[in-house]
Amino acid sequence: MSQPFYRMRNGIKNYAWGSRVALNHLFGLLNPDDQPQAEVWMGSHPAGCSEIETDTGLRSLQDLISQRPAEMLGACAGETAGQLPYLLKLLSAERALSLQVHPNKRQAEEGFARQGNLPGEDYTDANHKPELVFALTPFMAMNGFRPYQEIANHFLRLDAPALTSALSLFRNNLHAEGLKAFFTRLMALEPAEKEGVLTCLEARLACGVFAPVAPFIERLLRDYPGDIGALAPLYLHCITLAPGEAMFLRAGTLHAYVNGTAVEVMASSDNVLRAGLTPKNINVAELVRCTVFDETPADRLRMHPHREEGMQQYPIPVTDFRFSVIEHCEQQSIGTDRAQILLVLKGSATLSHAEGATMTLNAGQSAFIPAVTTLWTLTQRGQSCLVS
Repeated sequence: MSQPFYRMRNGIKNYAWGSRVALNHLFGLLNPDDQPQAEVWMGSHPAGCSEIETDTGLRSLQDLISQRPAEMLGACAGETAGQLPYLLKLLSAERALSLQVHPNKRQAEEGFARQGNLPGEDYTDANHKPELVFALTPFMAMNGFRPYQEIANHFLRLDAPALTSALSLFRNNLHAEGLKAFFTRLMALEPAEKEGVLTCLEARLACGVFAPVAPFIERLLRDYPGDIGALAPLYLHCITLAPGEAMFLRAGTLHAYVNGTAVEVMASSDNVLRAGLTPKNINVAELVRCTVFDETPADRLRMHPHREEGMQQYPIPVTDFRFSVIEHCEQQSIGTDRAQILLVLKGSATLSHAEGATMTLNAGQSAFIPAVTTLWTLTQRGQSCLVS
């Protein structure tokens, strides 16, 4: 039998928007070169595969899975072609991530095929990327379109001449196709038009016109000067998750994470179509094709977990992953028929198996638990999350 638990060694992504101090303060991650530490990846995605400690030394998690897919992945081995179906991250944003949308499964497969099934500017793989974010600190984000009338009212108050005609058309077509046309016009502004619109935004902000979303707009204007993405708080919901709150983002949902530290879990994909707040390529046609322009009810943004088997279980509307949060517990039995990753968020946790193996993890550390482990127990002083 394989080991019941594998301690993971996970790579850090030093993206420019990351915090230099947050992951050190929360988890003691060292940062001797004072680099932005944006994400820690836990999984087998080829762009950042974890290593695991085995009885014979370090090895790639994907190598282990490929060698024994049924033992490692269990019930999902056949469905995922021998790949771990999810990717778990710690994410810490000092500045906003790009305004973005993720394609659905069909769009990703078609887009990747158009690139010759090779990673390219628009698609890095053939998978969709629904995701959940669980806040560890106050976490500022934008998620989903506001009601159409509310969007129109915001842009009426902006009163930008370059948008007068497009806004008039949208006000007469307050539906998904109308918003699609208005958004496409925003993305097609010429440099001089864009400068004029952003000048209007700064002027209205100075007069207190957009006070409820001012903290978001001010950050975006400061961190991404000249970027049309600074208008996003006028058409997307602005939300600040409290620590312990979570939200789910479906494929096609326009969103951006603005500031804070969180756990993020998603289908194993790195497909991102950008809409702003970035110097990277923006393919407007593909972005618009993959975006769902429906209104998002504000009361559906936060998730509502239920307690089951001693855990806070979060209702996930996809089959790629499950997500649970576990608080203080003593010898809690946990069963599985698929691969799991346990990440300790606070304090420490000890994993035990009936055959005598044990492993203790501290905050910020994680373990891969193969499906073949079947049943194990957890004793914990603090908090952890479990993904399967």
